[in-house]
Amino acid sequence: MTIEKEYTEGRTTFLSADVDHYSGDKKQPTTSLPVFYNPRMQLNRDLSVLFLTVYMDRHPVELMCEPLTGSGVRTLRYLNECPSDFYAIMCDTNPLAVDIAQRNVEALGFNNRAKVIHGDAKLLLMTESREKRFDFVDVDPFGTPTPYIYAAVQSMSPKGGLLAATATDMPVLCGVHPNIALRRYGGFSARTPFTHEIAVRLLNGFIYSIAGSNDCSIEPLAVVSTDHYVRTWVRIDNDRAEANQQAREMGTIVYCTGCMHSMVIPLLSKLLNVDFDHKREGCTGTLHLAGPLWIGALFQNQYLIDAINLLAKDESQTYHRRVSGILEKMLEESILTSRPYIDLHALCDLYNLTPPKTRIIIQGLKDQGFEVSRTHFKPTAIRTTASVNEVMQIILNYQMR
Repeated sequence: MTIEKEYTEGRTTFLSADVDHYSGDKKQPTTSLPVFYNPRMQLNRDLSVLFLTVYMDRHPVELMCEPLTGSGVRTLRYLNECPSDFYAIMCDTNPLAVDIAQRNVEALGFNNRAKVIHGDAKLLLMTESREKRFDFVDVDPFGTPTPYIYAAVQSMSPKGGLLAATATDMPVLCGVHPNIALRRYGGFSARTPFTHEIAVRLLNGFIYSIAGSNDCSIEPLAVVSTDHYVRTWVRIDNDRAEANQQAREMGTIVYCTGCMHSMVIPLLSKLLNVDFDHKREGCTGTLHLAGPLWIGALFQNQYLIDAINLLAKDESQTYHRRVSGILEKMLEESILTSRPYIDLHALCDLYNLTPPKTRIIIQGLKDQGFEVSRTHFKPTAIRTTASVNEVMQIILNYQMR
């Protein structure tokens, strides 16, 4: 018999397996949970509710699917908190999860708006979309989402749809296992100070390759990197011509451990003819290459503005306290994603310096006429039009005062 507990997230109350009871000394959910639910992912789901609501202001959503539903909390929150009457299909291979998700659907009165199915996620994505394809698919697995992306893209409406995908296999995406990253995501990962940006770009690059093989283009609307995962929200359009043009948005990132300079190199360029421009005289640092991966935009500016405005209007005070700050940083950095962010603490460590406060460096760069922003990826990092040398000069000028 499953030990259950009632939880509340946002404005939605539901049942799931008692996480504390089954986690024991580990104090966090594991795959041994009879029905998987991770309270630490509330921030992820809060952002997802906001982003889906904003998306529906522009694009109609009539049918959605969550192929790995667990207790059903994610879709239950969409049904309960997003202002629309779309229909949801929820799937899981675990019969205990199907049972508890069905009971949650009934308890919240969504019998006429949701169906819970027991079965394989990839198979159900394909079969359940035969009569009517999905306008929104949310892939939120334990580990990598890549086994489900092909079926998710093929299940999308020919008029276009929204794909959201979470990846929690961070050692693979962050350079610990670059060969596994190549196998799973089609590109090498690398250990750099901006490794989490590489992670989301590998994920988006994989989605582009799958969408492109189905004659579809992609438009990244937002990405998030926090805690132990990365997540992306991508608009998929049935646009072969645009997909062809987006080949220019695939490339590699080369990073030097000796001078911390990085170069973004489109795949369409002749990689072997590109000389790496070190930023430290006589630098013999090891070069690390990541990719192929997505080197295009990561955010759609207006999408973020609308999400911030929507949050400001919400009076329920049920969203995670970090949501507002993350959205603000996303908006700041959204126009400066053509090159990786710079980790100021890593840069100061390289030169054996004590890092000044981030706001001091930001102001110094602004005074010099550079564009600069914070980034949600890391509190000690910035995005800027300045080179790593120019950032270093600002730091040195401050140290000499």
